[in-house]
Amino acid sequence: MSKRSPFDHKYWNLAQASVWVEYREKKLVEDFDAGDRDAYIALGMYPSMWPANRERHGAIEDLRRALEQRRIVSYGYRNNTPGQLEEIPAAEWTDLAIRPPLVCFAGQPNNQPWSAVRLLSADMKRFWRSINEVSGRSKYDWDAIRAIFDELQRQNSEMSQNELILELQGTYEDRLKKDAPSRSSIQRKINT
Repeated sequence: MSKRSPFDHKYWNLAQASVWVEYREKKLVEDFDAGDRDAYIALGMYPSMWPANRERHGAIEDLRRALEQRRIVSYGYRNNTPGQLEEIPAAEWTDLAIRPPLVCFAGQPNNQPWSAVRLLSADMKRFWRSINEVSGRSKYDWDAIRAIFDELQRQNSEMSQNELILELQGTYEDRLKKDAPSRSSIQRKINT
């Protein structure tokens, strides 16, 4: 009987989830099965150790925001009750920072309220589709558009929706080197 790939496990650790959001590479998810903090740091710090054509498609902040908004559910062991796996309340993610594979209070790396954080791999794969799947199915990368829109909205809270959409179109074209969707297409997606 062949061993199942870590990519196909029911749960992923926080390092696996983070590399999936950032890079969408099955091999990286498999490589981070042990959830090694040093290896995760090296991924960003020593790009020469990794393939030259590696491209970032998302950010850890996208994952934290999805957890905060309960679009993705996480589980872990509360450090004051380590014997019981429980769902991490979405509201707690407002004050937490992801430092794969750890989670800590923002600005307090030694204050880690949860350990062994895990997420359902099926949820991760459904929410952040593989690059091949996205490009094969849709003309536009709506995950990237959503991430850019959220980022612009946070940075420019005084802008109207139409101004944000104009800014989004320009940013999308600059970052992805592709034509952006029309204003009406973006508005339809925002409304749904």
